Amino acid sequence: MNDGFYGIDCDFILDYLSGSCSEEEKEAFERHLTYCDSCKQELAELQIVWEELPLDMERIEPPKDLKEQIMAAAKASPKRPIASNKWKLWKTVMAMAAAALIFVSGSLWGKPLFNGKDTRLQTIENALFAPASEIVQINMLKAEPSEREHAYGIACIVDNGKSKQFVVYVFGAEPTKNEEAYQVWLLQDGKRTSAGTFRVDEKGVGLLAMAIESEKLTYDSIGITLEPDEKGDQPRGTKAFGTQAGPYSVNTL
Repeated sequence: MNDGFYGIDCDFILDYLSGSCSEEEKEAFERHLTYCDSCKQELAELQIVWEELPLDMERIEPPKDLKEQIMAAAKASPKRPIASNKWKLWKTVMAMAAAALIFVSGSLWGKPLFNGKDTRLQTIENALFAPASEIVQINMLKAEPSEREHAYGIACIVDNGKSKQFVVYVFGAEPTKNEEAYQVWLLQDGKRTSAGTFRVDEKGVGLLAMAIESEKLTYDSIGITLEPDEKGDQPRGTKAFGTQAGPYSVNTL
């Protein structure tokens, strides 16, 4: 579509990107791309995100209701007009959320994604190896000016009905060197708590997953700092990412 409005055919962009659509839907969307300049541009941008996922991780078949989960979260955002460039950014966030859902439902569980002093931040078990996993909360993470251009990320809570995981995924970030680590901080009523650390590879991709033991994880905002190591209990480095107020903070609980 060239008129700036979001049409029904554009809904298939995430299905097409993740490979979860049928052959008929794939062919129909490809026909749609021949005259929808907006979708062609957005697909090219979203493919950059999708193709930058770590290649050494086992991929699983996307859940059949992946698009419904992601688009339901998108529709849960405040019901007010969103400029076309912001809607494009929101769909990028949705694609990243879809990637996070595929990862946390797959072979990442059981691998030591990060280390920390708290025992609950140790090796992730197979808590969410289930097709019923769903994203129930999404926050966009905006990069600080000190980060590389086009860097961004998401934080989301994934729930399978039995257990929950807090997942942070960044793209285009400055790679960590030597003992450096990115540290995630949750701010609640002025109190800052570490949610763990992660490292970023040469492609700028980083991922953290934390098991949620309480019934609900609450926070006012999220900050991510680049630290000299993963041993700190208070920020020592520079801020790299933070939550952004607006239509990109969605709670579907």
